[in-house]
Amino acid sequence: MFKNINENISLIEYLFKNNSETKEQKDLRELSYKTFGNIANMQVTPEQSSFLSFLIKIGNFKNILELGTFMGYSTLAMAIAVGDSGHVTSVDKDIKTTSIAANFWKSTPYANKISLINGDAKIVLQNLTNEQKIFDFIFIDADKSSYKYYFETCLNLMADNGLIVFDNVLWKGKVFDQSINDSKTKAIREFNNFIKNDKRITTTMISIGDGMTLCKKKQTSRS
Repeated sequence: MFKNINENISLIEYLFKNNSETKEQKDLRELSYKTFGNIANMQVTPEQSSFLSFLIKIGNFKNILELGTFMGYSTLAMAIAVGDSGHVTSVDKDIKTTSIAANFWKSTPYANKISLINGDAKIVLQNLTNEQKIFDFIFIDADKSSYKYYFETCLNLMADNGLIVFDNVLWKGKVFDQSINDSKTKAIREFNNFIKNDKRITTTMISIGDGMTLCKKKQTSRS
């Protein structure tokens, strides 16, 4: 019944070696760990970064919105993937981490493909809604307790047949254990239950990194 491979350090290293990572991505990833130690695990893994890039390329997505920048590793990966005519708008309220990210981006050929907005994601989303902005790919790796709000708001910012990707939907494996009921675990669990039944999208959850959910907007879902 179950065909998942149990991960171990050797398998993870093998997976890492067989996913592409540019020199700029590698340098930024290493800078993240040098600067923040294990806190740098907040950012996506190299295989998640490769997966996001692949999705953007096969979908030919060009107008990207990201909620949750941290050190800008996923931002950089998506900026590389969008090609010459694409752009990534990344939102994060942490000035300390994003200033490091922005400074690093300047040392790459991709800085002109990235716009950073420092601010509360809910306020920024409302401003983008008022401006009638439309995105064809949205990556959400921000405050977990606000995932449902982000989904509802981003759905109205999403182009028909656009794609929304949520990170951390398995929440370190805590979501299945009903004895674990801290606020973030409950929020992710409730979000997962909500999203799988939403008729405005088609969705799938995959166990890459800390779990990712892909939501494809249906053409009839515009509200």
